[in-house]
Amino acid sequence: MSSSPSPKTNGTKQKEGMKKSFVDHTYREYSQATISDLVDDYDGTNEELFPSKLHEILSTHEYAHIISWRPHGRAWAVKNKSLFSSVILPKYFNHNKFESFNRSVNGWGFKRLLRDGPDKKSYYHELFLRSRPELTCAMTRLIRPGKRLPK
Repeated sequence: MSSSPSPKTNGTKQKEGMKKSFVDHTYREYSQATISDLVDDYDGTNEELFPSKLHEILSTHEYAHIISWRPHGRAWAVKNKSLFSSVILPKYFNHNKFESFNRSVNGWGFKRLLRDGPDKKSYYHELFLRSRPELTCAMTRLIRPGKRLPK
């Protein structure tokens, strides 16, 4: 009798009692959308909101060795966590805690790509695109970003 992975676990080991989390990576195309398609009363980006600040940081060429867009402009990655925490976070967010920044990233609906490939460990949001900072005003903060926690 051969030992093949059970269909329930699909060959992956899982700790007893742990629920397997699932991230929906459905991607809607917004690169050609106009802001009026997305927002009724657009009056410019709000520079105070997290996505606008992050877009500004990513658009600053002096930080490209610390944080940058992926070549296609649909995802971004932190290249140097230490420099990011000591240089960028205090300037834009008045703290130096990467964990706090990461909670904000998750709270605004960014998803992290974990599969092997050129974008591994990158973050993306369908409304967060290089050269389209106006789309950030259509982004909303999630009500319960820690949805895996009990109610």
